[in-house]
Amino acid sequence: MVKETFTSEETLIARHFDQMVQHIWVMYGVNVWFAEIMGKRWSYITGRKEKGTSLLPPRRIKITDRFGFISDGWENIPADESGIIISSLIKAVKFYE
Repeated sequence: MVKETFTSEETLIARHFDQMVQHIWVMYGVNVWFAEIMGKRWSYITGRKEKGTSLLPPRRIKITDRFGFISDGWENIPADESGIIISSLIKAVKFYE
């Protein structure tokens, strides 16, 4: 069954994720899609897909047991900066959970 409505908590998380997506795109030109993890399935919440994306397979990065993100250009972000982004996402998700 497809989930058609978000709870207020999920709406807040989606808005925060959307702001992060925009920031990552502006700073690094990297596409990111946030997802809720349900077993093996990663269910899209919000994200950005621009033309000219990487030909490499997308990379899945788990933030918590419930949320993660997928990116087709994560390797283009410097390692120290990607670590900071992941840490801030973990803190944001834990705030809303």
